[in-house]
Amino acid sequence: MIVLNSRVVRIAVASLASGLLIGIVGGGFQLLLTVANSLRGALIVRAHAWPHVGWLAPVVLGLAGAALARLLVVYFSPQAEGSGVQRVQAFYSGDIEPATIAILPVKFFGGIAAIGCGLALGREGPTVQMGSSLAGLVSRFLLKSDDESKMVDAAGAGAGLAVAFNAPMSGTIFVFEELTSSFSQYLLVAATGAATTAVVVLRLVFGDQFDFVVKQVSLTTIWRIWPFAILGMLIGVVGALYNRIIILLLRISDSYVKLNSVYRAAVIGAVIGITAWFAPTLVGGGDNLTQAILSSSLTVRALAAIFVLRFFIGPFSYAAGAPGGLFAPMLVLGASFGALFGQLMNRFDPSLGVSPLACAVIGMGTLFSACVRAPLTGTVLTVEMTGRGDLTLGLLAASMVAIVVAMWVESEPIYESLKRRTIEQQKTAKKRKTLVEHGVSTT
Repeated sequence: MIVLNSRVVRIAVASLASGLLIGIVGGGFQLLLTVANSLRGALIVRAHAWPHVGWLAPVVLGLAGAALARLLVVYFSPQAEGSGVQRVQAFYSGDIEPATIAILPVKFFGGIAAIGCGLALGREGPTVQMGSSLAGLVSRFLLKSDDESKMVDAAGAGAGLAVAFNAPMSGTIFVFEELTSSFSQYLLVAATGAATTAVVVLRLVFGDQFDFVVKQVSLTTIWRIWPFAILGMLIGVVGALYNRIIILLLRISDSYVKLNSVYRAAVIGAVIGITAWFAPTLVGGGDNLTQAILSSSLTVRALAAIFVLRFFIGPFSYAAGAPGGLFAPMLVLGASFGALFGQLMNRFDPSLGVSPLACAVIGMGTLFSACVRAPLTGTVLTVEMTGRGDLTLGLLAASMVAIVVAMWVESEPIYESLKRRTIEQQKTAKKRKTLVEHGVSTT
């Protein structure tokens, strides 16, 4: 077609087509994940009718779901392991090869199995990577150069984030701030086109609504922003520790080479199942838990318990190597820490009038900024999910302080660490393949 000879038209058409596919696939993924989470909750409730043997139900579910998810990764698409963000980054920078088409069903069904069985993983991990892969399929037919394809692939990944959180603006910004660390008019066209179309399709299915229902309060005055700066300082330390725990548990898991990775995932799933028996709200992606924190004034003890347990459950689940992301667990952790901070500040001095709800919302975006080092994405994502645009100034202030603290303690952004691990894994796989081709045993 003559019209497709124009580069900007090709990119626009490819991004719109990609967004359409991502909206359909991502919407379907979320719909099935909602069903899976509901079934898990119902199973645990019914299992409590038989307290002596009922605990086996969530344990078996966690074991089977985690093992199945890891099995799909190992045998069909090793590229589908964990979050998809670092792999999109590495592909855009030319450090790894593009994923195969097998990654789509593995991310889709593996993600449902992993998160549905209770692993504390984010839904955005699968949707980001599926978005990139779907955009890659479109690019094969509509685009003429690798440069164009990479732009649309990155835009597709951003649309995957947008679909996961019903947040088109943050999905667009994420492409520039985190996935590509670059900006051009063509990339702008691709990112906005894919994210907008994907979220339009999503809202046709789920309706027009925020991800979280948050009570609106009066605008925070400038002189009351200083508590948010203190919150940012503390979250900077929390984010640095959280990143290190994620990498540490991945290394520990990798070190058990004598135990098959599917068995390791099964063990992790079984432990999560035990947790689900005693505290079913603490497992899974955590959206319901985040909503509970934002909707009610939980006690200091409850918030502290949520924060401590989720601080370890998230990285522990990620070590299973199943399809799943890190964003949603960060939101729970940030919200619980922020609300806890707000309540403690009020106990220390009630005259301060610190809002635990505002601190919870700001904690969500600030922890994201501390761990990922993408403050614009974190701020806009939080605003789009909660509708609390009045907290933008507090979010930016807290995020800036958190990033300074995280950098000061020499904490590497989590996706930089995971990207380096991904590149090393691909190099090892290539070396092993070469040795096998030359008849050299790798065992």
